[in-house]
Amino acid sequence: MKLAKVVKQVISTIKHPCLDGQKLYLVQPVLPDGTNTGEAFVTIDSVQSSIGNTVLIDQEGGGTQQVLNLKGSPVQSVIVGIVDKITKDER
Repeated sequence: MKLAKVVKQVISTIKHPCLDGQKLYLVQPVLPDGTNTGEAFVTIDSVQSSIGNTVLIDQEGGGTQQVLNLKGSPVQSVIVGIVDKITKDER
């Protein structure tokens, strides 16, 4: 799982048939403190997130296919949760 910030919606009129009806977002991977890390990428939203949300991303092809019930699809990442709060362990 990765943390990411939803940056913007991606609109595509021509895409793989398994993506029909799916909402796509550009997300920026972040550290728990909100610092950007890595390059932004496109993912499918399965939890009705919105721009500005911090989200959990599953980037395992098999896991994403199970979440979306799209066996054999080319999908490699999916938003699986919206993060409400991150607390720091003070140990």
